[in-house]
Amino acid sequence: MRPAWSGASAPGLALEDDLAAAAGAGYDAVELFLPKVWRELERRGPDGLADALKRRRLDAVALGPITDVTFRDAAGLEKVVAEMHGAATLARRVGASWVLVEPGERPDGADERDALREGRETLDRLSRASERYDVGVALVPVGLAWASLRTVRQALSIIEAIGRKSLGLALDTFHFHAGGSSLDDVRQCRARAIALVRLADAPDTERESLREHHRLPPGAGVGPGRALIGIVKALGASPPLVVHAPLPAGEGDATGWARRLRVAALDLLREAEGAPSP
Repeated sequence: MRPAWSGASAPGLALEDDLAAAAGAGYDAVELFLPKVWRELERRGPDGLADALKRRRLDAVALGPITDVTFRDAAGLEKVVAEMHGAATLARRVGASWVLVEPGERPDGADERDALREGRETLDRLSRASERYDVGVALVPVGLAWASLRTVRQALSIIEAIGRKSLGLALDTFHFHAGGSSLDDVRQCRARAIALVRLADAPDTERESLREHHRLPPGAGVGPGRALIGIVKALGASPPLVVHAPLPAGEGDATGWARRLRVAALDLLREAEGAPSP
């Protein structure tokens, strides 16, 4: 399990600076943040992005996220499918195995059964689209109060019902905690279904009040990072450990922040393996 830098940790950083920070901090893998990638493609194109990664000796393990993929109207669904085609095309060009997707808001009056049905229909279509490019779709359960798919149990229900090898699970430790997911559900997961683990901790506060800006460095809060990594390893899986915690306001040293997150991820991995930190 190797640490990977997420461009979402510094969304305001230009892509070139983002990749420089990752390489300077010692990473050899990155999760490309799609909003900044789309902007950069207008200037340099897919080949330019692939060249930038090669110059920095970085592997792209995933792109994303495509957000709000569920409970769209017909036009909105066609738009998200088109976005998947574009993202999967790019993922194949840069060698990334996965495109991350996140659920949308659960509408008023919709219950869990509605959310699962909607998730099955939408994720089946998105995974079929990604398969054309030999790229997988990694579903991120979003633990925040508004989300239609909040838990690992719900995500696994959809993945198992669809039954496509192109559809996997992205375990985000912050959302795992926020949504009240169970470690027992992870223990029931098939190793091949785990696309990646996204590491971020959570403060000791009311779960329903948590928002994205509350993400903390691994090991700095009450999240289940150590236990979750241990279970994933026990299953025989070895996905990338993508570190996603926001660069603090006013912090100008992105490389230093990326290095701090990498060290925290490696410490958590050693603890999960039962080895002492150096």
